[in-house]
Amino acid sequence: MLLYYLSLIDDESDKEKLERFYNQYRATLLHKAFLILRDQGLAEDAVHEAFIRIAKNIHRIHEDGHQTKAFLVTIVRNTSIDIYKAYNADAHISLDDMVFDIADEYDMDEKINEAELVDIVNNLPPNYSSVFLLKYKHGYSDKDIARLAKITEANVRKRIQRAKEMLNTYLSEKGDERYVKEK
Repeated sequence: MLLYYLSLIDDESDKEKLERFYNQYRATLLHKAFLILRDQGLAEDAVHEAFIRIAKNIHRIHEDGHQTKAFLVTIVRNTSIDIYKAYNADAHISLDDMVFDIADEYDMDEKINEAELVDIVNNLPPNYSSVFLLKYKHGYSDKDIARLAKITEANVRKRIQRAKEMLNTYLSEKGDERYVKEK
């Protein structure tokens, strides 16, 4: 496979960089993909897709140790989630559905702006925003989120509850009456 990835690159120094990444991080990336997909074949597909993306953008990636590893892990994580969603398409909840769910949850007469909701959720603490987005944007079940986050299902439900409470607090503090949840 390495030869295929190298064939996507013209510059010799970029080829050497990709080869170093491949040799140094392939096992780690495969492990991360497997944790998400729980299938060796799909994990290998995710790593393959990730290395194609890496090869096509190798000139933009700088070698700086931990940041490089984190960046590569993020690519394989996102690729794995895309593959997971493709194989579980019926579990996906669109962002529009999430917007309406939130509007219903907070008894809003008007629909909350989609961009505003994403911005608000992204500003929650990471342990709450990630669980919230996995549930409402990506359609994961509580069980799948618990497995991915290595927490209990009860903890997943509690984090989602707390994320909703934080959203309610934020929307209430915003001062716009349409965002205030009726008690």
